Amino acid sequence: MPSRRFYNRTMATTPTHDWFLRQWIETLQTTQAELERRTGWDKRKVSYLINGKQPYKRDTVNEAAFALNIEPFELLMHPEDAFALRRLRENAMRIASQSHSPYRPAPVHDDTKRRVNENG
Repeated sequence: MPSRRFYNRTMATTPTHDWFLRQWIETLQTTQAELERRTGWDKRKVSYLINGKQPYKRDTVNEAAFALNIEPFELLMHPEDAFALRRLRENAMRIASQSHSPYRPAPVHDDTKRRVNENG
């Protein structure tokens, strides 16, 4: 049985990461007041969330993402990283769509064909 001395009681309740709500608001050139209006949250809640004084929950992330018109997981990334990931995905989709033929397996070597013909 593993030793309990390494167990951190706050590990299960305290997230080790933070979200980037403030950076998204700045990047999208919106305001706290606009976020309040779009989410229905009061001024205190928005201020506490932006300043990290109130922990966020999944519902909070989903509501904020919807209000900012971004994906919920993007709030856990700096906007620059999220935009880079979007560009990467768009480029991958563009490259994939330019492929005009379905996947074709590699051609079989001649010596393999001969062995099949000899045994068949």
